[in-house]
Amino acid sequence: PRGGPWEEVMSRPIAEVVAAARARTGKDARSSDDELAAWLDAQEVTSEAELLGLSDVAFATVGQAPGASLVLLDALRQLREEALGQRIQGRRLSKAELSFADASEAASASAAPVVTLTEASSRQVVEINVQGFVGTIMMCNDAKRNAFSTDVCDQMREGIRRCCAAGVRVIVLRARPGVKVWSAGHDIRDFKRIDGSAAQTGSSKFQDPLSREDSFVQLLAEMTRIQVPLLGCVEGSVWGAATDICACCDCLVGTPTTSFAITPAKIGLPYNASGMSHFVQVMPLHVVKWMFFSGEPISAEEALRVGFLNEVVPAEQLTEKIEDMALIIASRAPLVVSLLKKQILCIASTPNMAPEVFEELHEMRRQTWNSNDMEEGIQAFFNKRKPVFRGD
Repeated sequence: PRGGPWEEVMSRPIAEVVAAARARTGKDARSSDDELAAWLDAQEVTSEAELLGLSDVAFATVGQAPGASLVLLDALRQLREEALGQRIQGRRLSKAELSFADASEAASASAAPVVTLTEASSRQVVEINVQGFVGTIMMCNDAKRNAFSTDVCDQMREGIRRCCAAGVRVIVLRARPGVKVWSAGHDIRDFKRIDGSAAQTGSSKFQDPLSREDSFVQLLAEMTRIQVPLLGCVEGSVWGAATDICACCDCLVGTPTTSFAITPAKIGLPYNASGMSHFVQVMPLHVVKWMFFSGEPISAEEALRVGFLNEVVPAEQLTEKIEDMALIIASRAPLVVSLLKKQILCIASTPNMAPEVFEELHEMRRQTWNSNDMEEGIQAFFNKRKPVFRGD
């Protein structure tokens, strides 16, 4: 509702927001705080509402502003995330409401409407629903079969942050019920060439398709950083890099028609070692090798057998099953669950590579993304034909 206490807070001028962030640090105010506020004002960010309206990319540039110390920036980020969380839920639950005997009672007592992420430069491709301690992020880019374009990746990252800021204890990732394709994988149209030309029509060599700046790589990093469990609700086929998204989930539930295929070898794409490590952590090594070498899909039955899927249920029971699992986790001790997740990931993670090994692998990847085979694979994909790889 309009006129609530959180809207009054968001009407504060930007200087007061910076002062509030400084107070949060527990340190005395500095003259550089005024410099930061003046810089934001010059960028037409004059209130907390306008700060909240910035995209992640725009907010990241605040780190380059005069007077923006790391400590103050972190406090400013926390204030922003809390305001976003309040905007999602419309209100904060009281301590009495948080003391519940049953997670489902808390969910129904604090049900929130669906919140959609939209940007002026992109159409809606993700929907967020926060109910009690359960957040749901639903991909809804049906026209592109939920391919992980820059828009989808950025909005999903923002959705994760907003869910966490709202205080959820578990996040469900899903597509719309009834889809045949859960996701078509990384959107190849977003691959960049050295001269900036389009992946489909350009002629120069490609840049690293999976660099740290890539929006998909940043989404994977966000998924592995969050402290709350992430549950994958999977109906339909999962292709390419979308299988990596599933590998980064903490638990997966599928249907009998679910299948998974990781396809870089089919298009000449040099997948990176960090992405492959996600699979090695959750699947038998020889299964990982076959999936990557062949690009062939594995069925839901096989994924369940090797432990990639936790459960397989009929499609009409999928939503109920994932909601039950989410409510169970939400009812458990959240600090313990976060600790357990962190410990499991640390124990299962692959050891750091020696510098010389990393350099060798990077050079092999560089040769691959500069190769004729990658160009052939990309063109074959766009022209809907089988590629003819020559090993050069």
